[in-house]
Amino acid sequence: MNVTLYVVLFAIGSAVVALWITVRFPKLMPWKMAVLLVHLVLALLSVYAVAPAMGIVSASGLPAARLTSVFAIAFPVLVYNFLVGTWMIRLAQASGAGFRA
Repeated sequence: MNVTLYVVLFAIGSAVVALWITVRFPKLMPWKMAVLLVHLVLALLSVYAVAPAMGIVSASGLPAARLTSVFAIAFPVLVYNFLVGTWMIRLAQASGAGFRA
C-alpha cells in the first residue's frame, strides 16, 4: 500500500465516522448559526495545530509514536472537520426547507 492510497482511505474512514456520528447522535448538532460558526472556526484552527502536535508526540519517544500521533491526533481532527461540514450542510438544508421556487 502506498502513501497516497493510505491518505485517501484515512480520509474516507474519518468521513464515514463523522457521518455515523451525525446520524447516530442528531442532538449533538448545534442549530444556531452562531454556535455552528464557532465550531467552524475551532475546526479550522485545529487543522493548524495538527502538525505541531504530531511533532510533539513523534518526538516523545513513545513506542510506535508516528502511528500514535496519526490515530490520536490527526484522525479526531479530520472527524471533527467532517462533522462540522455535515452540520453546515444540514443547517443549510433546513434553512431552505420552506423555500419554493
